[in-house]
Amino acid sequence: MEDRAHAQSYTSAAARAAPRASTLRAPYDNVRAGRVTPLETILSGRYFRQRVYPFPHIVGEDVLAPGVYRDVEEAFRAALGAGLSETPGDGRFARTVPGYGAYVKPLLRDETGPLALFVSRAWHDMVAALWDIEATLDMDAALHHHPVGSGDGWVHNDLNPGWFVDRPRADGVNVSDPALCDYQHGGAAGDSGRPRETVRAAALLFYLANDPWSPGDGGETGLYSSGRSPVSSPAAVVPPINNSLLCFACTPYSYHAFLRNKQSPRNSVILWIHVPAERAAERHGARSIERWPLR
Repeated sequence: MEDRAHAQSYTSAAARAAPRASTLRAPYDNVRAGRVTPLETILSGRYFRQRVYPFPHIVGEDVLAPGVYRDVEEAFRAALGAGLSETPGDGRFARTVPGYGAYVKPLLRDETGPLALFVSRAWHDMVAALWDIEATLDMDAALHHHPVGSGDGWVHNDLNPGWFVDRPRADGVNVSDPALCDYQHGGAAGDSGRPRETVRAAALLFYLANDPWSPGDGGETGLYSSGRSPVSSPAAVVPPINNSLLCFACTPYSYHAFLRNKQSPRNSVILWIHVPAERAAERHGARSIERWPLR
């Protein structure tokens, strides 16, 4: 079963008539200046689709206007071109989680250029509106690169804590920064401020800079009806097709996993918006919130 999602309110004739690439730099500049970018200058105007199996989620294809997508992909490839590191800290894609097959590059509060779109107020508010979430304006976001041959991930639901200190930009968005606060456990650096606990409320995966995809290539995001499901047996899959997205509310039942990519790398931007920890506990039960393992 599929229905047009709340996202249709973000599509319009103006979005379908998006300006040419030469005029598309301004929306990215707006992020740093604290101005709100109209989504009609960013999105292509295509409807998103809401699906209910195995849990409610939204998918969209040809999401960004062509010129915007081209700029975003070029910026991703430029970041990837700086190389990969086995340890974080030098600004490149790096291994950050033991056992996780991807190299990760965080998007930070001072992000500029096309990739700043994904931590913008307009993007945050779009995700919140898709699931009718009264979010905190805290965001965690990163670029992810799975080299070809990366193994299956693990089935999980993303209902995890996220810790922040208050350093919002002019547009109100408070982007996670590992130099200020440990996102998973709340340890703050020096006088950066008092950590505040939130819980992930919605996740969005945007697929980009990938080779053309065909069934059998792997690299999909698997969706599951149970946390006990074998990772190799998803109930549904979302393929990593360029300029497409997967979005879902984080609940005790939003089980998903990366599926090994046999033919080519899998690239994506992954981000989360958040709600206060006490509200998440009231909604889902405190025991349902998946605490991070101690490192």
